[in-house]
Amino acid sequence: MQRSIPVLSNTRGFTLLEIAIVMVIIGILTGGGVSLVKVLTERKMRNASMDYLQQARTALIGFAANNGRLPWADGTPAAAGDGVEDVGTTNGFLPYQTLQIAPSDPYKRVLRYEVNSTLTADRAVSCAGLKAGLAGRPLVVDADGAGAAFRVAVVLVGAGPMDANGSGNLFDAVTSGAHQGNNASGTPNYLRHPPTETFDDLSAYIGGNELFGLLCEYLDLAVNNTSGSTVYVYDATRAGNLGSVDNNDSALFSIISGTRIEVRSAANGGGVIVSPSLPRTPLMLAGRGATINLTP
Repeated sequence: MQRSIPVLSNTRGFTLLEIAIVMVIIGILTGGGVSLVKVLTERKMRNASMDYLQQARTALIGFAANNGRLPWADGTPAAAGDGVEDVGTTNGFLPYQTLQIAPSDPYKRVLRYEVNSTLTADRAVSCAGLKAGLAGRPLVVDADGAGAAFRVAVVLVGAGPMDANGSGNLFDAVTSGAHQGNNASGTPNYLRHPPTETFDDLSAYIGGNELFGLLCEYLDLAVNNTSGSTVYVYDATRAGNLGSVDNNDSALFSIISGTRIEVRSAANGGGVIVSPSLPRTPLMLAGRGATINLTP
């Protein structure tokens, strides 16, 4: 009897091939899916870090509006810092405890923080410095604009996920191209820049003009003196003499809104408060301008 030999059909062969192709495709998609998840996770962390930077920036503006100054830096190392401002320290870490905000960004790192020293005293000193134009550190180059550095009131830097440029410091530097800076030291300036293979820091800053508009309101005080003797205009808020006005003379003073003013018979808060005057002093001045008239 002749025995038949089974033969694999072409249909069966194609099915195995198709399965193999499907498995390859699944592998490719799985690998791509992992990469996509990584990209989306990194983007989410970066966006959350930017949100934290903006939170810190808003807290600094609120602190300045309430206190008339910006806080000093926390000068202790970020890993051991208490988050409280250290008087006299301009370059260090964010004083998060002083600002009463979360202590670290989503990467669990405290922000670098540097403040212009002119802006750490009181409202009058801060506003005088802002009005005259800031000098000294910190300086920033913003890659969204020109490559030239400009002075700012305060700068904040988040280190990003890694030491992107392999310098041994989590804060990176860019030393070539149109926009350069060093976020590890701020020398010669800090840098705000999109992420690259060797730079993943996140930076934010508050400009001097922006802070001036939020913090400072000046008014003009005119003093007309016909009292019969020289008078002295005294800033009782800062305990400083603004100047004198001779008899039958007038003078104009530029002062911070909210200042307590006294017109006295001697310089530097000496003598007695001159009377009569209209309005009577001492008085708190606010608004765009005011006039004090002194009569015999």
